[in-house]
Amino acid sequence: MKILYKICGKLILVSYLFMLYEFWHLCQYGGIANHVRRLVLPVLIFLACTLTWFILRRRQGNGAKTAGQNKKILWIEGFFLLAVTVYFAGRIIYAAIPYHGALSWKLDEWMRKKEVRLEHDNFLESGAKGILFDLNQTLELPEELYIAGSFAVDFDADGVIRSLNTFLYGREDDGEIRTFLVDYQRNQGQDMTVWIDGEANADFDEDKRLSPMLAILKQDSWKKQVKAWAAGQEGTVFEILYYGKRSFSSPQGLTYLPGDADGDGKENGVGQEAPFMIMNGGQISGFEVSLHIPDEDWVTPQRYIMEPEYISKEQLKEEREQQQTESAKETQSFTVDQSDGTMYFFLDDKRGWRLVVADAAAGSRFYLLEKTADGHTWERACEDPFGGEIGVAQGLIFFDENLGFACIAGASSSYSRLYRTQDGGATFTPVTLPVDTAEKLPESASQYGLSASDYDYVNMPEKEGDLLSVQVTTEEGGEEGISFISSDGGETWEYRVK
Repeated sequence: MKILYKICGKLILVSYLFMLYEFWHLCQYGGIANHVRRLVLPVLIFLACTLTWFILRRRQGNGAKTAGQNKKILWIEGFFLLAVTVYFAGRIIYAAIPYHGALSWKLDEWMRKKEVRLEHDNFLESGAKGILFDLNQTLELPEELYIAGSFAVDFDADGVIRSLNTFLYGREDDGEIRTFLVDYQRNQGQDMTVWIDGEANADFDEDKRLSPMLAILKQDSWKKQVKAWAAGQEGTVFEILYYGKRSFSSPQGLTYLPGDADGDGKENGVGQEAPFMIMNGGQISGFEVSLHIPDEDWVTPQRYIMEPEYISKEQLKEEREQQQTESAKETQSFTVDQSDGTMYFFLDDKRGWRLVVADAAAGSRFYLLEKTADGHTWERACEDPFGGEIGVAQGLIFFDENLGFACIAGASSSYSRLYRTQDGGATFTPVTLPVDTAEKLPESASQYGLSASDYDYVNMPEKEGDLLSVQVTTEEGGEEGISFISSDGGETWEYRVK
């Protein structure tokens, strides 16, 4: 009986340690089904041995004295058991810390995942208001909602909602920000899955308010379009998409809707002439809801826009220039406006220069130079910085308010010319490099039969202390080339021996 008593004690200890390990492993890595299977036998052993141990101990008598040696072993085992328990308890707590283990994700799901029954599941009848009503019944939504991304609803010709995806957020009266990530798939059940109070870029952009979508969907124009598209076609799925306020440069598919989208009590914007005004250039911007058929790319989406504003070509150009200017100020090198080819360079937040395309033909451009002293207003600095040469600007840099360089390449980018100014861009002179003094050409020169004259693509100069250096290659992007340095600001150059 004493042997059985001791065996049960050891089995209790081993099974307990195994259960602790498995429970920690479950909390850290997940996989409840596998761990349950592995825990069945240890749990049974633990329970059986514990019951047997207590019965045997009772038969031996609770008052029996324990031998000194046995008592010492018992204390050691007890201390070891406590230490291991504390260790695994710490590991389990660590697994509950966000992003540190499977337990943290499970706790997050328990606290944030909600299931909300979609009772108003006919979009043609209840629209988005029905969806919001069902959400509000369970979650008590803030009064003013915003979207992060889009509000997308798929439904069939009868209006039955097939899927729903959106990320909503708003602010409670006490200032608390609440978020709602909503997902619904009809083929997976009648409940919407909503993750609440997660991370969001809650900037409360007025252009991303949800209420304008409700104002647009309140009108029947989109329902009539659904009915027209659905005629004679079975199984068609439609989609409503809302991104907030959007801009358009083409009138195709645009439909103006009268109404108060922003909720200020009056109808603003340019009115029903908006789609036609785009034909003269520019853009219109307003709150818009798109209706389209996802599976039919040939069907032009219908875009319903309310309270549109017209933005002229001149205004768009001015806004683009302002954005490009601010971007150029944050860049230590030159930047290029890809829409018109203008090249910018700023020495600081106020002093800057830009090469503006004055004329273009057959892939080549003619440039003039403008400068600014306040970072905002531009004035003409040089009518022809490249001395009548046309091509594509390859670089613009100033090392102080007077000394600068500009580079232009042929349309094929097989050669380039470097020009220097020492009066802040008022005049430019071509830079002549003593290529024929190069004592050694790159190793690839002999391989391809190249001579010094083939190195005619001049790259932008770089400053190293008091010296300027420039590399000349055979073409744009060439890795091997000839280097030259200047100690007088680029007035004279000499071959740099490597």
